[in-house]
Amino acid sequence: MGHQHLGTLSRSRKWREIIELIDGGANVQEVAAATSAAAEQQMMDTSDDPALKHSFWLLTQIPIAARKEDFALELRQLGFRISDRPTLLEVATAMSGAVDRFVARKGGRTDVGEMAQLSALESLNAIAGRELPDLFDQVVEKTKSALGGLGTARQFAVLARDFFSRLTRRHLDYFLSRQLSQHVGFNSRFQTIREHRQFDEALDLHCREASRIIKEFSGEWFSKHTYEGGITETKAGNFAHVAFHKMRDELRQRRSTHA
Repeated sequence: MGHQHLGTLSRSRKWREIIELIDGGANVQEVAAATSAAAEQQMMDTSDDPALKHSFWLLTQIPIAARKEDFALELRQLGFRISDRPTLLEVATAMSGAVDRFVARKGGRTDVGEMAQLSALESLNAIAGRELPDLFDQVVEKTKSALGGLGTARQFAVLARDFFSRLTRRHLDYFLSRQLSQHVGFNSRFQTIREHRQFDEALDLHCREASRIIKEFSGEWFSKHTYEGGITETKAGNFAHVAFHKMRDELRQRRSTHA
């Protein structure tokens, strides 16, 4: 199997409505909610993508591994090719490699899988990196401590929220980016590149705010399933499915609030 792409929305009635919203100067909330609704089926299919489930599953397992005495051994059992004293950058790189090999065994890459893989790596670096003063001069023990700290319900909720915020943003941008770029210039929605960039930044913030709904239930889910048999990839996939439903509903709710 080759690389599988997300379906197109360019000829659908809902997509034409999105273009009308952009042309008419609609705000970020309206455009984001309309895009989410138009891409609803693709969004739901996203939660079944093997690379997404594997990437998110690894995010649940790394903090648990970091709380064990032999961190490196635990990571190797997850499929990481890692040294005996890994830094955060090495863990992130090894995670990417583990996902690549998993995808190769499954038979092919998808756009969704690539979005999920990149979002997971960015979230791991961003959230764990807050506890490390310098990503390029790390003390191994501090890396282990920072990653292990994500193994609490409270901190995992922060990690999960960040991941689904980034992934939702990428999902919306997958459909919006080309269309938005066509609305820059004289007598267009965005008179300047700066206005276009400001809209992109507002969309990013909107997704981040909407992802608060993920934080509300992910910590309890992580704690419950960690201590009740562990988190499998199937459970990770089920969580992703519920998370995308909640993100979709939250984007719709925020559209109504700002209408």
